[in-house]
Amino acid sequence: MTPNLGTFAPMIQTFFTQTANQVAYTTGVVKRVSKLTGALFVQTLVLGFLDNPDATLNGLTETSQDVGVTITKQGLQSRIAKSVRFFTEMFQQAIALFRNDLPLDLKVLQQFSAIFLTDSSIIAVPDALKEEFPGCGGAGPDATIKIQLTFEFLRGVITGLCCQAGRTPDQKYTGELESIQAGALYLSDLGYFVMSRFRRLNEHHAYFLSRFDTQTALFTPEGAPCDLLEWLRAHGSTQFEEPVRIGQKEQLLCRMIVLQVPQEVADERRRKARETARCKGRTPSARHLALMDWTVYITNVPAKMLTLRQVVILYAVRWQIELIFKLWKSEGSLDRVAGHHRERVLSELYAKLIGIVIMQFLLAPFRTGERELSVIKVVRIIQHHIRHVIEHLDNCEQLTQVLQDLAQQFIKSGRKDKRRRLTTLQAILATKESLA
Repeated sequence: MTPNLGTFAPMIQTFFTQTANQVAYTTGVVKRVSKLTGALFVQTLVLGFLDNPDATLNGLTETSQDVGVTITKQGLQSRIAKSVRFFTEMFQQAIALFRNDLPLDLKVLQQFSAIFLTDSSIIAVPDALKEEFPGCGGAGPDATIKIQLTFEFLRGVITGLCCQAGRTPDQKYTGELESIQAGALYLSDLGYFVMSRFRRLNEHHAYFLSRFDTQTALFTPEGAPCDLLEWLRAHGSTQFEEPVRIGQKEQLLCRMIVLQVPQEVADERRRKARETARCKGRTPSARHLALMDWTVYITNVPAKMLTLRQVVILYAVRWQIELIFKLWKSEGSLDRVAGHHRERVLSELYAKLIGIVIMQFLLAPFRTGERELSVIKVVRIIQHHIRHVIEHLDNCEQLTQVLQDLAQQFIKSGRKDKRRRLTTLQAILATKESLA
C-alpha cells in the first residue's frame, strides 16, 4: 500500500504559515506590518532552495513572487541580513515537528526502541566566519563548519543536528546523549570513541556498538590487564567474540567481536595508515600496523539479542549517514553557500537544512517494500514538484492532493535500479540466524 503523504498537509501548511509568522515575531525579524511576512520569507528561502539549491538572490526574488510578494534583490538581502536567529529557530522547529513514528518492520531489530547513528561532515565557508567557525588548520580553508548529525535509522528521521567550528573534535560532541532513550542502540565511528560516552549509555540502559580504539586499556573479565595484539595472535580463530573489560578507570564489561580481514584488505589499511602518517610527519608503529589484520568491535548488546554475524551486518548501517551527507552535498548544494557575510551564509545554510529535514520526512514512510526507493531519485522528484507545493500552500485540500500525487510519483519513478549487490536493508532482512 502506498503511504498517504496527504495526511502531512496540515503539518506542512502550519509550519510554513502560522509557525513561521510566530517565530518571525518572537525573533524580531518582522517588527511591524510588512508585505514580506515571516511565512512568506521562510517560504521564499526554504522552497526556493528546494527548487534550485544554487539559487541566487535574483532567483529567490522569483520564488517570492510565486508565493505572493514582490521584493527587490536589495530588499531581500536586507531582510536576510538580520534573519540568522529566525532561521535557526525555524530549523529547531522543523527538527521537532517533522518526525516519523512508524519504524521499519525488521524483526531482527525489533528489540531496539530506536537506532541512532551519529556522524559529522565539514563544509568550507567564507573567511568572514573564521573567528566563529575556525578551520582545522594546515593547508585547509580558514573557516569551516562541522555539521553534527544524529539520524534515527528505524524511523528514517533526523533527531539532532548542530553546527560547530570545523576544528571541534567529534569526541567532544554529546548532543545525542542529552536525552538517552532506554532500549535504543547508539552507533558511531572511532571519532566518537569516548569511555564516558559508553558508560553513560550503559547506565541509562541503552546499547552501544562501535569499532574498538586499539589504544584503549583492555582487561579480562576478572580485571587482569591484557595486551590486545598478543591476545589476538594467541586466539587463532578468524572470527570470535569474548567478554572483556575496557577503559583504565571504567573497566566497562562488554562483548568484543573480532574478525580477521583478508590479506589484501589489511595491506590496503597499512598503505593508507603510512600515507596518513607521512602527511603528518610521523611513522606508524609496528604494533599499529600489525593490528590492521583484524576488525574489532565492542558492544554491550547481549549475544541473545544480536549474534556475532548480526553485529557485523548492523554496524554497516552506520554508512547510511555517510550517504545522507553525500546526498545533501550533491543534490542539496549544502557545501555551496553563496555570499561572503555571516548572516547571508548562515541564513542560507539553515534554510537549506530545513528543506533537507522536510525531504527526509517525506521519504521515511517509503523505505520498505518490494523494491527500495532511490533517495537521489526521490529528492529530484521533490525538487521537480516543489512548484506545485508553492502554488497550493495556502489551500490545505489542494496541498493534500499535491502530496498524494507526489507519493504516486515516488512509487512510479523513484525505485532503485535492480542490482546484484544487496542493499543494507536487504542484508539485514536476509539474516536468518535465531535470536533465541
